[in-house]
Amino acid sequence: MTSFQLLQQRVSDDRRYKIRDLKAALDWTVWLYILIPALVIGVAYYRSWWLVVPDWLAVIPEQAAVFPLFLIATTWSFRIYTEEADQVYLLQSAVLSKGLKKWGMAHSLLKGMLVTFFGIGVALPLLITGWGWSVERVAVTGLFLLLISWNAKTCRYFIDLFVPSIWVKWIPVGCVNLLSIVILVVVSQVGWKFEWAVVSGSGSLLLLLFVQLRARVKMRGTFFHEAVIERGHKQSITKFLMGNVGVAPATLFVRKQPFLFRGSKRIRKKRFPQTRMIDLYTKWLLRSVGKMHYYLQVIGWGTAAILLLPLVVKVVVLLFALYALIGLSRADWREFSEGSYSQLFQWETSLHEEAEKQALKLVSMPSFLLLCFVTGFSFPGWMGLLLFPLGGWFVFKMAHRGMQTGKWQDSKGI
Repeated sequence: MTSFQLLQQRVSDDRRYKIRDLKAALDWTVWLYILIPALVIGVAYYRSWWLVVPDWLAVIPEQAAVFPLFLIATTWSFRIYTEEADQVYLLQSAVLSKGLKKWGMAHSLLKGMLVTFFGIGVALPLLITGWGWSVERVAVTGLFLLLISWNAKTCRYFIDLFVPSIWVKWIPVGCVNLLSIVILVVVSQVGWKFEWAVVSGSGSLLLLLFVQLRARVKMRGTFFHEAVIERGHKQSITKFLMGNVGVAPATLFVRKQPFLFRGSKRIRKKRFPQTRMIDLYTKWLLRSVGKMHYYLQVIGWGTAAILLLPLVVKVVVLLFALYALIGLSRADWREFSEGSYSQLFQWETSLHEEAEKQALKLVSMPSFLLLCFVTGFSFPGWMGLLLFPLGGWFVFKMAHRGMQTGKWQDSKGI
């Protein structure tokens, strides 16, 4: 196996490891009412920036564009793809070990280039249509952003390698970031106008990068530090997702009784069996902070998207919210009805189905009608406030009826 093939294998393993963690965290609810609406909002805003200059851009100086560009351009990681098991065989082969380092550094720099181009592409409408930058100015700024990000990430790697204390390493890292941002500001404002400054500056940055990479290839005796750093990069998503797991929440009081519905008081006065079942479900749902948090998230994200997006997209977001609310209601009812406490009662099938119909409307219908009011308010004219809630009520009834019909057909084997 060559060093390039070894790098390909480790990059592929690293990608599968991270995708597995992401799949465990990003379920359909996250995609439905967080990621997909955020993507739609982002594309809509990006298109609008090319057509109309946003009003808030007038109060932001163009020098401030350097900070988000630098942050985006330095989100990648400088990696060698060293593993702890390499001390058994890989360290015995100097050619293979050195080749892996070279290919790993080249792969990291390529990732940095793609991330830098992405950052420039995102900010391009603001730079050109907003602040009136020329294509030449954008190209020179992008070139220096790429070279500076390469040097900054390589320098940070040396700092992580030789400065073990997390409190001490912030001082040199801060100095590197400050120097990089100052250079970017100078280049983006006046440096791009002078050809000699562009040539000499880019040549100096390339020479500095070559010196750092050459020193990294020749460096010896840092294998275990490299393995620790590489392990941290490989488990970065796992650490992010599991950061608060096992940490007990800081509470001043330990509650021995539920905050809502203490005792066994009935919420509804009717004495039908399905009413008692809905009472139990209502108490179970409202006492669960996590369950209500999901519904509030759908309402919050849906309201923000409806108010900010164009008119046609508002209706699409409203339909996505309907699907999310119905899905959450069905999942909550299934969890409640299959729970150990609910299984203590022998409910008849007809009563159980009737209770399920009422339970699915309990939270999802008021939440959807609220979003319908928001959608009607965002449309011009007063007719939207009347038509959207009425249309939303009708659409919800049809969706709820279709869901029940599909469930009945599934149960009959059709």
